[in-house]
Amino acid sequence: MKQMKHENIGHRIKLIRCAKGLSQEELARRVELPRTAITKIESGSQDVRFRELEKLSEALGISLGNLVEERRPVRESSDAEFFRLCESPALPYHSDAEEKLRTMLLVILERCAGDPSMEQQRLCSIVRQADQACFEAYNETISGLPCHLPHLQQTISEALELMASSEEVMRIEYGNGKAVRHLPLVKADLRQLNAAEYIIIKKAIYLALA
Repeated sequence: MKQMKHENIGHRIKLIRCAKGLSQEELARRVELPRTAITKIESGSQDVRFRELEKLSEALGISLGNLVEERRPVRESSDAEFFRLCESPALPYHSDAEEKLRTMLLVILERCAGDPSMEQQRLCSIVRQADQACFEAYNETISGLPCHLPHLQQTISEALELMASSEEVMRIEYGNGKAVRHLPLVKADLRQLNAAEYIIIKKAIYLALA
């Protein structure tokens, strides 16, 4: 593992803080630092001393190694957009599983649509893995679908057909029509996801592409 740059450490601190539902004020109180120091650390404009890293890892409930080691590439653009949307007024909560599933699929396709092996079976695997991880942690799925839905691939296929008809994705057949890929035509509305759900989906994507 390679060490993160301090700006990436700050980004990771912000990511984990949001997932834990902590405000900057609460994190600052736990590590005995001014809130302005947390703001600067998260933005990467202030270096973090080792003792402060120890306190931050303890306050966030993760190991120091996990906090400072680079485990995968950081996609600054999508993560930055997620935090920008998190700070905007939240949309009303929708219990409609179809809408949450479509949001999940767009997030996955934005990251994976360029992968020629990303067909419906792999999409299904990522959704199932993310839902199972969320259910184990929070006793509910991200998609709103039952955790062990037996016909998940069919449900995803139907969702993609609806998304193609509404021009949210483009359907592309290849291999003499034996395989299908979908390219996203719109961006996922990340306000439909909370921070923990977003992190879980990104982790499922990473594991699928590893």
